[in-house]
Amino acid sequence: MDYQDYKLSENPFRLTPPMNPNNIIWAGMHGVKAQLEKRIRIAMRTSASRIIINWGAYGSGKTHAATYFTRTDRLKKISQELNVAEAMSIKVSLPRTSKDVVQAFWRALLGQLSFKKLVEDIHQLSDRLQPLGYFETVVASLANDNAIEQLFVQLGKIEKDDTELLENYERYLYGDSTKATLNKLGLPLGIADDEQVVNLISTLLNCLTYEKQQYSTVLLWIDEFEDIDTLNKTSADRFTTFLRQLIDKTPNNLTLFLNFTPKRFLNIEDLSVYMGDALLSRAAVRVSFEEPTIEEAVNYVDELLNHHIYRIDDVKESNRFYPFSADAIEYVLRNIGRHSIRKINEAFSIILELALLAEKQPEIGIPFVDSISNEIIAWER
Repeated sequence: MDYQDYKLSENPFRLTPPMNPNNIIWAGMHGVKAQLEKRIRIAMRTSASRIIINWGAYGSGKTHAATYFTRTDRLKKISQELNVAEAMSIKVSLPRTSKDVVQAFWRALLGQLSFKKLVEDIHQLSDRLQPLGYFETVVASLANDNAIEQLFVQLGKIEKDDTELLENYERYLYGDSTKATLNKLGLPLGIADDEQVVNLISTLLNCLTYEKQQYSTVLLWIDEFEDIDTLNKTSADRFTTFLRQLIDKTPNNLTLFLNFTPKRFLNIEDLSVYMGDALLSRAAVRVSFEEPTIEEAVNYVDELLNHHIYRIDDVKESNRFYPFSADAIEYVLRNIGRHSIRKINEAFSIILELALLAEKQPEIGIPFVDSISNEIIAWER
């Protein structure tokens, strides 16, 4: 037997995101999706930068949300509906192991942007403004540092086929500030401290969203933000100060999503312990990733099983949950304790795989679930 015997192309209850963006889907959690899309639409149509805290337990879908809006074409569809420029969406996990958390964050961010795409975007701004004679003036107005201003002006004018010079700029952006590199580029300073990193990123984002013509907004998702408590106090304070300065120096067209999984007994009011009062005061919005009810969880399973990516053949309307029996779905959900999207996926994934191994046909019902319940980690015994 294989998944096709169950009218499925593969196991829909994935524990890790697929590599192909076309296979990243949204199922269930419609209230959360609506809240996120409302904030995204506001960001696309207005200018003010903002911080949004995505608050929810482990496995509640926060990382999936960041992946979905970063890697799929959903933002493109929203921009078309609103008739605005596309949004740029970037997901970066909080650096935990680096001794220099700000530099590590910048390198991770640059890795997600790609240097080649960065240069192309700056060229696009230059091509739009240079004929009008005010590319340098605009960059100067958007930069907070003379060296950074000089860098972006040079990037906007560099020949696209000057491979050697482009490689030198890329090394510079990744932190190579040797005298030889600085001399080759004609730049006075390297990107050596937190203030320069803030100035660099803020200038980049200000340029990319200038007049909302290339990008209507930038959505920056920082995943696993709760891990800031694994940093020593000095590093944690540096990073929260860095984020506060980033918002302050990018006053327009930046939405910062902080994915936060609270430790036990931590309330939203206690976030200042992690973020500091100055940063928390700038976070005016919270999106709650609540535990789904039984009804919502059933709907989630239904939508996954019947999504066109996974369902390869029609099933009878009398049992949309095939290969599971309808009563088995609710039975599983009532026996795995408190729900999370990850826990639901884990439970149904193992049941489906064990049913294939046992060549269980035609339906996976309650008796089979009972027979393998000791294999389900979340099963409450």
